[in-house]
Amino acid sequence: MSEARRQDWDLATFLAWEASQPARYELVNGAPRLMTGGSQAHNLISLNITASLRAALRGSPCRPGGSDLRVVTGNGNVRYPDALIDSGPFRPESHDASEPVAVFEVLSRSTAWIDLYAELRDYDATPPILLYAVVAQDEPHVAVWRRDPSGRLAVTAALTGRDGVLELDLPAPAALRLADIYDGLPEPAAAPA
Repeated sequence: MSEARRQDWDLATFLAWEASQPARYELVNGAPRLMTGGSQAHNLISLNITASLRAALRGSPCRPGGSDLRVVTGNGNVRYPDALIDSGPFRPESHDASEPVAVFEVLSRSTAWIDLYAELRDYDATPPILLYAVVAQDEPHVAVWRRDPSGRLAVTAALTGRDGVLELDLPAPAALRLADIYDGLPEPAAAPA
């Protein structure tokens, strides 16, 4: 583990090291970071997104991906989003998304700041990514950033409630219903009046 604490790793060094590790790491600002497991709710939401994407993208040139696919960002960091849409060539042996056009991160209390800010910076630096969606775990709420005319990811929507629909106007147009994303999770408790 002491080797993982070295700073200022380049991408090639990290990828060679990561290939021999029993656990999964991200590369953030030149340092490996061990990824931790998620809650049952986090896992169910991630699976629901991937399953919904699979159905929505069927017949298109794009494919859904889960947290096993790596995204090498434009600023040299390595991320494993909870779900993604890959519109690049299918390379069966690759661990990297070929051309990620959308990434989805499920928020948790322990990673909220990372998902909202640090990963936004990384995905903003990755031009093929046209959409970044941050999905709340505790309530039906999805914040959406889309690539704007200046080439930056900008907040474009905040969807709340299970009736919401996330339109994916990407190379393969599709839609995700929040009811499907949150399927199997209990309704949040109503706030006291």
